[in-house]
Amino acid sequence: MRWIMGRWPTLVTILAAFVLIGLIYLTADGRPQLSPWERKIKDSIAPVYRVFSGLTDFTNHWVGVIRNYSRLQKENEVLLQEIEWMKRRLDRVDQLEQENADLRAALGFHFTRDHQPVAAEIVARSPSNWFDKVVINRGEGDGLKAGDAVVTPAGVVGRIYATSNTTAEVMLINDDRSAFGATVVRTGDPVVIEGSGSLSELRLKPLVKEIDVQTGDQIVTSAMSGIYPQGLPVGVVTAVDKGQYGISISAIVVPHVDLARIGQVFVLK
Repeated sequence: MRWIMGRWPTLVTILAAFVLIGLIYLTADGRPQLSPWERKIKDSIAPVYRVFSGLTDFTNHWVGVIRNYSRLQKENEVLLQEIEWMKRRLDRVDQLEQENADLRAALGFHFTRDHQPVAAEIVARSPSNWFDKVVINRGEGDGLKAGDAVVTPAGVVGRIYATSNTTAEVMLINDDRSAFGATVVRTGDPVVIEGSGSLSELRLKPLVKEIDVQTGDQIVTSAMSGIYPQGLPVGVVTAVDKGQYGISISAIVVPHVDLARIGQVFVLK
């Protein structure tokens, strides 16, 4: 008796195992009729089935979510790389379109035999005078020298004032040391165009006492100054100041060339 009492947990476990095995055996043959005990056991363990089924569905759902998230994350990384690649391609297309437009404009720019052009690109700007001086990638090796005119199809840019074998420094027309002869297209009156130090303004001063200058007048270069060929576009008059007594006339001229954004130029040897 003491032996049984001392080992009753083990005996109960063994007995429960035999009962469970017996129930499995009794219910394994797919009999259409269930015993009352089988029904009670099935009914009692049904909630357990539901709990385990719910846990399985929950686990499968979140495993699927995690797998789907990882897949979407990888696809998102690939798409971001493709977007960056497309942005670079679009930037390149824009650059090519601008170069194409510049070349088309250059094809329509006619030069005389006396002034054969040398195409050049702006490769640097002066750190001390960012908008007054530029450096081009042509120099003495290309036959350039100080004083040569620098232009674009839109008009006058400046002139070379220093050269090396492969580069040249260009003084832009807005430099406050720049001055050259020009003509008012409407009247033919001679004037002097001076740099104002401002990026988008030039100063006009008359060379004759009686001069007719109006807002909207076109200004072109004059060969009398010996710097630029005759008739190159300079800019348009945007303001006229006749002074206190109408004696001292001056005007503001906006250059046709966007000096802040030029990239390609021609040097007239």
